[in-house]
Amino acid sequence: MAAGAACTLPAQRQTVVDDHGRAVEVCIPSADGAMAGYVDVEYSDDRFYSGGRQAGGGETPVPAAGETEAGMEGIDRKIRSLSDVMALGCNEEVKRNIDRYTKAGRQSTCCLLGRARYYDPFFEKALRSYGLPLELKYLPVIESGLDPNATSRVGAAGLWQFMATTGRQYDLRIDCYVDERRDPEKSSYAAARMLNDLYNRFGDWTLALAAYNCGSTRVSNAISKAGGAADFWAVYRYLPKETRGYVPAFIAAGYVMNFYGDYGIIPQPAGLPARCDTVLVEKDVSLARIAGVLGMAVDELKTLNPQYRQGIVRTCPGGGTARLHLPAEMAEKFRYCKEEIYEDGTPCDGTERTVAATGTERQAAPHRQGVLLH
Repeated sequence: MAAGAACTLPAQRQTVVDDHGRAVEVCIPSADGAMAGYVDVEYSDDRFYSGGRQAGGGETPVPAAGETEAGMEGIDRKIRSLSDVMALGCNEEVKRNIDRYTKAGRQSTCCLLGRARYYDPFFEKALRSYGLPLELKYLPVIESGLDPNATSRVGAAGLWQFMATTGRQYDLRIDCYVDERRDPEKSSYAAARMLNDLYNRFGDWTLALAAYNCGSTRVSNAISKAGGAADFWAVYRYLPKETRGYVPAFIAAGYVMNFYGDYGIIPQPAGLPARCDTVLVEKDVSLARIAGVLGMAVDELKTLNPQYRQGIVRTCPGGGTARLHLPAEMAEKFRYCKEEIYEDGTPCDGTERTVAATGTERQAAPHRQGVLLH
């Protein structure tokens, strides 16, 4: 099959070298098409296409791409330095995605960097527990824009964009009270476990990432069509259109999250605590009650614990505990005040309306068809 035959987007033909040193001709779609959905998350505090304007309205100088180092070669060298275990590099598609983060989308990148300072420790701890590359922490950047409330039009939810079926498969609790796909800690361990499974199946990280996006069956079929090739670029033309843009978007996100300073981008504070701690809750209690005793704003508590759908911390059915994320300075206060928090005995104060477990409260990341293992 001709390289261009599989592409329906405006594209160019390009020769790349796969992990085994083979020259492979691929059809690379334009950035506009390939990136559709990957970072098009609707943020409440910015717009991706802000044209380089800061929130205050002033123009931000936008250095030319590669201004600090000579073009593609310099970018490629920096990308390769990011990982010892992933075969990463720069080509025209990756470069277009980098331009999107650093030019039209630079204000969103400022916000992403601010959010990353809070969420990265959750990601890194989970990845380390499975012995996985820490570079995988950039996956939620393209999945959800680091927004735990992101929900796709088909119901994929949370930072890692799990579908309900897959979330339950990886032991995430999803009911009318709790949706652990939105819990930054629980969902990160589930994602690490899933990525570990995918790598064990395919033996290549770029293929594991492709399978995270489109499912194992589609990647296996692409490998078969490519004659048994075992890396992303070798099977590129046989993957779904969306997935062909997924790995380049991931590479670009990792590069920008490390080398944003080359483009004059400054992280924007996200209004999230510098350090977070997790405490165990032993009885059903409302977030409003906890916030009142601790002297916190209930909205802040909800922001740190988006998994509680109705504003109530529900312990596991049949006994057990629930987990609550708090600013580090509030965790010890919670332990000291537990009896006062529990003594009210009316967990339903501050209750919000019931939301169906597979509902889509917020339409974001519309690209995801779900993280399904086939």
